[in-house]
Amino acid sequence: MKNIFIRCLRCLLLAVMVLLTTEIFMISLSHAAISDSTSAHLGPYGPDTCISGYVWRDAFSGDHVCVTPEQRTQTAYDNGQALYRVKPGGGPYGTDTCRDGYVWREAFANDHVCVTPEQRTQAAYDNSQAPYRYQ
Repeated sequence: MKNIFIRCLRCLLLAVMVLLTTEIFMISLSHAAISDSTSAHLGPYGPDTCISGYVWRDAFSGDHVCVTPEQRTQTAYDNGQALYRVKPGGGPYGTDTCRDGYVWREAFANDHVCVTPEQRTQAAYDNSQAPYRYQ
């Protein structure tokens, strides 16, 4: 009687192991399918992949607003000129006060790089178009 009980217990354990293994395999397959379908909608740089003809602005580390290559070059130039465009000795906005003819770019909160008014307008426009420039 004891041998029959042990055999039944072994069969039951084997059946449970097979069911669990099958369930784990099916779950991993469904996760792989979800991952593949999600990845199909992402470009090589994830959800921030720009559409053709656009690149990341890089006004600051992590700035993934998509702009034209020319605008990215302008942004890099403006960043490089930042020290020369602030008013010596400061002003009403402290050390971030811009020289005459320049304004804060405001590509993001607290972006106090001094640029021409046209470049600030361009940064605001690029920010407004960001959702439409991703793949």
